Amino acid sequence: MTGTGRRAATVPTGLGENATAHGLFSAGGLHEEVSMSPSRIVIAGAVRTPIGSIGGALAPFQAEDLAAIAIRELLRRTGLDPEQVEYTCMGWVMQDPRSPNVARNAALAAGIPWSAPATTFHENCASGGAAIHSLYRRIRLGEVTLGVAGGVESMSNVARYLFTGRTRGQLYGDMTLVDGLFGALTDTHVGKGELMGLMTERLVERYGLTREEQDEIAYRSHHAALRAWEEGFFDDEYVAPVEVPRRRKDPILVTRDEGPRSITREELAAARPYFKPDGGTITTLNASSVNDAAAAVIVTTEERAQELGLEPLAELRAFANVGVEREYMGEGAFKVIPPLLARAGLGIGDVDLWELNEAFATVLAAAFRFLPDLPVERVNQWGSGISLGHPVGCTGARQVVDMVHQLRRRDARIGVTTRCVGGGIGSGEVLIRV
Repeated sequence: MTGTGRRAATVPTGLGENATAHGLFSAGGLHEEVSMSPSRIVIAGAVRTPIGSIGGALAPFQAEDLAAIAIRELLRRTGLDPEQVEYTCMGWVMQDPRSPNVARNAALAAGIPWSAPATTFHENCASGGAAIHSLYRRIRLGEVTLGVAGGVESMSNVARYLFTGRTRGQLYGDMTLVDGLFGALTDTHVGKGELMGLMTERLVERYGLTREEQDEIAYRSHHAALRAWEEGFFDDEYVAPVEVPRRRKDPILVTRDEGPRSITREELAAARPYFKPDGGTITTLNASSVNDAAAAVIVTTEERAQELGLEPLAELRAFANVGVEREYMGEGAFKVIPPLLARAGLGIGDVDLWELNEAFATVLAAAFRFLPDLPVERVNQWGSGISLGHPVGCTGARQVVDMVHQLRRRDARIGVTTRCVGGGIGSGEVLIRV
């Protein structure tokens, strides 16, 4: 499905094919061809919380709390009456039985009426994007005209699980708690169970990557994020400060992402391989961090936005998912690009800004191999998962929120957001500034 209603082109995405040969990446003057019909679907409000480090400033909040904060701020800042919200969709990976269907609970906590249904999505790192895609479909199919979509994760509050004790054969003996966070970052269907970082070392071999280029990507990520904050590309217009209550003390106001720092190349070079100690290249410094955050957007038709006095920020022109070998799941972030661009009728040269989520620097380094025309200077200009952080269920929505605002602040028009997904999926969106 595309925002244009055009039939999507069939694009080969097999391993080893040079995407340039697909004929998608020449700049064809398509900036002049992106005007849409009156029925285009738009983002008419986009807010996120700061991204907290694990155990950091946002750790006191459960996922439901963070999601409610993001939705509440979205409604307040846009002036949208909660009664106008017809559906809520939220992504959440590390789900907790204390808050089943977090989308419903957060929506009600934010003041959305009980008459508006809600659905929670689990698509690993693409969950926040999946929530936005689903709401787009509901609008396109005429089920609703306006809704809220987003994503949330509180990795600080992931439970430890006891998977024994429900059968007669387990009446006696010791029982082991299993770390839910560690488990969620492991693909149990690869080998005897492999952490995502260990699997991603396969890309190093497949694409002939070096430790040095991965460390350089990490260096650029941190310093791009710091520049974006210092130069005002991020601010409280859309990164909503979060007030953290404290017992017998004044609340703390969290206003900035906790991850970006002035890392040095020497620090990066000194870090030891973490996932593959003998001969590996991925370290804790050139991989994404684990985080807490929430993000939310209003998705509606342009006509409905005008009726309600909302300002359309960007059109959601197209989105796509692809499957890749799960052992090479990092490929999803760039193998989704050819079909995604084909659905939007664009070439790689037409895109002004890109954000390929840095689950690992390896992913971005491999993307530059697979897509040799991908312009480094247009990619991740405000950082990504390595610097900003990767609160997995939130990331897809966070990318869309940031892209919508960065297009406006950097005077650009077309943006692409993508991410790799555990289990072997790629997910992404094309956004056109309105």
